[in-house]
Amino acid sequence: MFRSQRDASQMGRVVLLATIRELSYDCGMTTSSAHSVHFSRIALILSAVWASGFLWYFFQQNLPNLSPGQGDQAITRLDVAEAIFVDAPSLLNPLNYSGSGQQQAGWKYLPQRVPYICTSAALLLAALGLGAMVCRLLLNDFPLTYPERFVLIGAVGLSLQSLWVLICGLAGWLTPLAVLTPGVLMLLVGFRWLLTGTGQRELLLPDRSAPSGPVRCLLWLPVAPFVLHILLGGMTPPFDFDVREYHLQGPREWFEAGHIFFLEHNVYTSFPFLSEMLSLGTMVLIGDSWGGAIAGKLVLTAFPLLSAMCVFSIARRAFGWVAGYMAAAAFLSTPWITRISIIAYAEGAITLYLIVSAMSALLAAGCRDDRIRLRLFGLCGFLAGSAMASKYPGLVSVVLPTGLFLLFITLKHRLGAGQGSSSNDIPSAHRVLRYASVYIAGIVIAVGPWLLRNTVWTGNPVYPLGYSVFGGRGWDSDMDGKWKRAHSASEHSLQMIPEHLLDVTVRNDWQNGFLFAFAVPAVLVLLGNSTTLRLGLFAIWILLTWWLLTHRIDRFWVPLIPVLAVLAGSAWTISSSAFWRLIMIAALCLTCVFNYGFDRLGVVGFHAGLLELSTARRLPIRQDIQQLNESLQGARVLMVGEAEVFDAQFPVLYNTVFDKSLFQLWTSANPDQDVPDHDQQLRSPSEIISALRDHDVEYVYVNWSEILRYRLTYGYTEYVEPVRFQDLVSMKVLEAPQTLAVGSWNGLSEQQQSQVLSWRGGDSLVAGDQWTTILLYRVSKPASH
Repeated sequence: MFRSQRDASQMGRVVLLATIRELSYDCGMTTSSAHSVHFSRIALILSAVWASGFLWYFFQQNLPNLSPGQGDQAITRLDVAEAIFVDAPSLLNPLNYSGSGQQQAGWKYLPQRVPYICTSAALLLAALGLGAMVCRLLLNDFPLTYPERFVLIGAVGLSLQSLWVLICGLAGWLTPLAVLTPGVLMLLVGFRWLLTGTGQRELLLPDRSAPSGPVRCLLWLPVAPFVLHILLGGMTPPFDFDVREYHLQGPREWFEAGHIFFLEHNVYTSFPFLSEMLSLGTMVLIGDSWGGAIAGKLVLTAFPLLSAMCVFSIARRAFGWVAGYMAAAAFLSTPWITRISIIAYAEGAITLYLIVSAMSALLAAGCRDDRIRLRLFGLCGFLAGSAMASKYPGLVSVVLPTGLFLLFITLKHRLGAGQGSSSNDIPSAHRVLRYASVYIAGIVIAVGPWLLRNTVWTGNPVYPLGYSVFGGRGWDSDMDGKWKRAHSASEHSLQMIPEHLLDVTVRNDWQNGFLFAFAVPAVLVLLGNSTTLRLGLFAIWILLTWWLLTHRIDRFWVPLIPVLAVLAGSAWTISSSAFWRLIMIAALCLTCVFNYGFDRLGVVGFHAGLLELSTARRLPIRQDIQQLNESLQGARVLMVGEAEVFDAQFPVLYNTVFDKSLFQLWTSANPDQDVPDHDQQLRSPSEIISALRDHDVEYVYVNWSEILRYRLTYGYTEYVEPVRFQDLVSMKVLEAPQTLAVGSWNGLSEQQQSQVLSWRGGDSLVAGDQWTTILLYRVSKPASH
């Protein structure tokens, strides 16, 4: 008992100040006065108000991709939450994949997926073998936690495996033995090392707040349904336009040819193709393009799962186990992560390499051993280069900021070492150059083969970019201008920045409200923590470059999500009060339940779940393509205006909207002369027939709905008009067309109708309230003698 009330009051203040001091120390702040106590209370209240208010506003928002219209027809997140609550037994049951109206679905169809699971497992094991060997050589003496080590092994291994498939493809070695041998050998060597006792230093992070082992296992159970949903979704047949145009179509063409070569008709396949090479690898292993695509999509689910582990690792090391858990749960529950997994976008790969590059750079910042730090710089370079090998924007979003950060910590470390020591410790140009050279060497190893490939193919290492500097085979100034117009923002008005930020933070259908609700207060309150400060600046960099340098497609900012997830998880350390932590737990539970139900809706994308696979395969295929698959029986088709050809089971010749029109090249009398497309004339009938027969073309397929879309967006050659085909029929080059699809004329906007009618012969496509969208022409057969 206290001798007086005054003693008790003094002791209470001492305990309170000590508690706040300890909490502030954990958060990277210093508190030594009542002013700091007052600041902490204000920060806690403002953080709680922001988080609650943001989530309320977030759930009030309309969902543009789910709403049939505005006003009374608009659908908000609250409407979706109500639907989830009503249908909770179906939408929230992770074992219920029967689907609405789907009769052929259930766990009995899981064995159908076993061949694809085994194929993907084989490629992943080979990748792990390569990654394990490299990480053992570079980081054997550096203490890492088990999750950190596994993330690095996986990320390095997937990049190396992709490079090896590229080498095999360029050399014409696309066989299962060639694709798997290096990784399997490294895996066997790794097991031998384990058996002979060669170990690696593992780091055990002291964390008094971490729950016991059994409790940790139980806490991961609510996250497991998201993992299951991602894995099953990874085996969904491809349905997205870009995926069926080039992400999988390019690998398919190389697989069928037996080697990788320049696809002049598909400019997108000249991009660095890190994730697509893994799909090519599974096609080779399973011996089938469609089956390989399914197995390849399953391999690509490793990227978001490794990203989640990386998010956990960063937050755990900097803020504790609970913060790491909340960050990983927030990341995995974000609908965008499910979406990029089931679609197989390249954003899955660049997201992993962005966050694992950040983790490696943070590890390098904390390393004081010059020898190991130099290795970490090389590893950072390789991982950052892998981001660029996934997608060109990785140069700006990962390679450049990581390099600047490593330069900063090098100068800071050396200057700090120089204080009170000899002048030899002060950074010299030679020392900085040494670190920079190792970082650049890592980048070159990861992305250099792709740049070299393009240089050999086109003379331009970053083809089709940089045309004004490097030029490029099959590219010209008109095509370059068209590309730049299509891939640049329409405006850079500062007044529009708030609107663009709202689009990212609350209006996007697949955003997670938990991220910005807690990342923002974490950055503002925990600026004294170096990890929070660095990741906060990184997040700003990503958003700024997305706004300045891209055409602002929403998925281009997806790599921001793991950074936000770490920051949101760090908010756990804003206060140790039960009030704050109850808010965070409730918000995480609320958003996870909502997001899981939302993930089960079609707005996230076609998720086959446990649907019978042959049925699932047919569902995304348009009726016209299905009809041709059944009727053409191997006849080659020239596709005009159509590039989404992965599902075609007949030989096709096509070009993307940014490539030269094959139809124009083969039928125009002056395609390469300085004559406007609209004014070019047809060749003679004999010349056109000869050109078509030289390429074994038996049919010409014209998709006027796609041409209409292109004319109003990217632009499309004015040479292609209905009158051209009418003339070819009159010239007896083509037979009378077969209509494959029609659309609602009244359903088109006035702008669309005006565009169709402006085409020469466009009125022939319109009949009453319908218009012909797809036509098939047969090439005339030679007269019999």
